[in-house]
Parts: sequence; structure tokens; C-alpha cells
Amino acid sequence: MSDAESLHLEKPRAFSLWLNGLPFLHLASGLGIALGLCDTLSGRAWVLVAWVYLLPPLASRLMIVALGRPEGKLSQDMVAYRVWWVLTQWQIIFNRLPWLEELLRLVPGLYALWIWLWGGRLSPFAYVGPGVLITDRYAIRIGRGAILGMKSILAGHLVIRDEAGRWLVMVATPIVESEAILGGDTRLGPGAVLRAGHTLPTGRRIKPFDEWPRRKPVDDA
Repeated sequence: MSDAESLHLEKPRAFSLWLNGLPFLHLASGLGIALGLCDTLSGRAWVLVAWVYLLPPLASRLMIVALGRPEGKLSQDMVAYRVWWVLTQWQIIFNRLPWLEELLRLVPGLYALWIWLWGGRLSPFAYVGPGVLITDRYAIRIGRGAILGMKSILAGHLVIRDEAGRWLVMVATPIVESEAILGGDTRLGPGAVLRAGHTLPTGRRIKPFDEWPRRKPVDDA
């Protein structure tokens, strides 16, 4: 018997499985409301745009205010896990259709305002390159003058299994401090920090809860 077979591997629960339908319901309900409320094509388009862009961050922000921001190691039996999973599903449409987010980035300051609606912090004076992926929009901190290079990734969560085979989600805020440069195709894990004024070279990664540049060990006296 293999090690994997000797463990009881936890499966996703019904809550997690059923909530996979939220992105489709979000889009389908928006289409229905737009068709029902407006007679003109332009009116329907504006209603649908508002529904797609504003409902997810506002619903997520209210959930965070009511139940708290998910942080730390979360298991499926925790309320914080359920909050995290709902927040994740509200963001799926923007992960599946990244051009929706890219449109916001064309307007100076608009993308920073949208991130603020989610509960994240992105300076309007930071630069976000094409193809940047932010997995947890409510859990980022990007300082003034920071540069996020093309196709860089800021991941606010990591899914693992513990020794007992249970799902665990590690949730923490990736941070890019002021005037720091996140090179192209780089990655920040949850809780990772890119220090002010420093550059993470192209293709490099900062592991979860690590920082760049790494602190030098202090020699014993």
C-alpha cells in the first residue's frame, strides 16, 4: 500500500463543490437583470458592466466586514475557510477572463480604486504591467512608486495537505513596498515581502512568508 493510500485523503465538501457555480450565476444573473431593466442596447451594456465589476468587490467587502478577513492556516471546518472560498469564487470571472481586469488598468487610478473596493491596497502611483495576476485582490499591499512587471504573480493563498491528509489553505498578504520593482514573470507567495527600493530579478520567486532581499544571518558574538 502506498503512503497516499494509507492516509485518509480529505475530499472537498459539498459547500466547496456547489459554490463553483457562483461565477456562472454572477454572469447569468447580470445578463438577466440587464435584459429585464433596460430596453436599449447601451442601457443593458451599462447595467451589465456595473453588475460584473461592482457586485463582486462590494459583496466581498461586506463579507469581510461581517465575518472578518481570512488569514493563517485554514481547514474546511473553519468559518474563515468558507469566507476565503466565497471570496475566491467572486474573483474567478476575472481570472478566467483576464481582459476584464486589463481594461480597468487602461484608466489611470481606476484599477487602484477597484482594488480598494475589494479591501486591498494598491497605490494609484504604482505601475501594473500587462498580464499581472493577483489571486486574492482583497489581500495585497502595493506601495507608491512600485512596479509590477509583465506576467508577475502575487498569490495570497497556497493550498496544501497536512500529514493527516486534510486540505489546508495558507492565506496571507503579499507585499510590494514603495519604489520596489517586481520583475517580469516573477512570483510572490502568500506573506512574501519585496522590500522598498529593491528589485526582484526576472523569473525569480519569493517563497511564502519569505522576503527579498533575504536578511543575512547575524554572526554569533
